[in-house]
Amino acid sequence: MRCEEVQEQLSALIDEQLNHGEREQVMLHLLHCETCFRQYEELRQFVEFCRQLESPEPRIDLWRELQPALAQIVAEQRLPLSQRLRRQWSRLVSQVCYGIILFLQVVTYQLTITLSRYIMEPERAAYGRPMRG
Repeated sequence: MRCEEVQEQLSALIDEQLNHGEREQVMLHLLHCETCFRQYEELRQFVEFCRQLESPEPRIDLWRELQPALAQIVAEQRLPLSQRLRRQWSRLVSQVCYGIILFLQVVTYQLTITLSRYIMEPERAAYGRPMRG
């Protein structure tokens, strides 16, 4: 067998999904090919590690959390087009307003820092060097 064929069957070998003849051919190749054997060992160790991991329990209350949001989406889809557009426009305007407010807060903060330098060290800020006494 060629390396490409063996590498395609490594997962099936680890999961014991090969018939006896296929398994023998792959194992024979692995005995003579160090590269494929290393890939087999890495994959086998990874699969063993994954099998030892605990699978999380499914959350039963997930539907209760999703149902109100889904109901709101379905209700919105039933609204006339004009109302849907008005709601989308309203959301867009509010998000733009939030963005402007955030931008102004950043600018104000930066301006406060800059002005505080002039207040704390007016000579240095104005001339770039301290005044000599």
